[in-house]
Amino acid sequence: GDLPRVLSLADYDNVAIKITGACTLSHEPYPYPDIWEPLKRIFDAFGIDRCLWGTDWTRAVNLLTYAEGVDAFRHASVLSATERDALMGGNIARIYRWQPSVKS
Repeated sequence: GDLPRVLSLADYDNVAIKITGACTLSHEPYPYPDIWEPLKRIFDAFGIDRCLWGTDWTRAVNLLTYAEGVDAFRHASVLSATERDALMGGNIARIYRWQPSVKS
């Protein structure tokens, strides 16, 4: 597959990787336990600080529910709370220097 080529991009410090659609590649039902081995290789190569989570919802909508796509990551024991927070929003906010406004 393309994973070795993707992993080679980790050599470039200015490259971040979007982790989208992982659940759609699973051969197992929710919570998609078989996605974590290739994702671990990506996390190890890039470092969690250069990984950005997303749903790839336009493609995933026919394969799983939005909740399943989110919860597979929100409840994954392979991610620490710090890693999860970084992956699921913290990294993209840092990379794009985005600070969401807080409504009072």
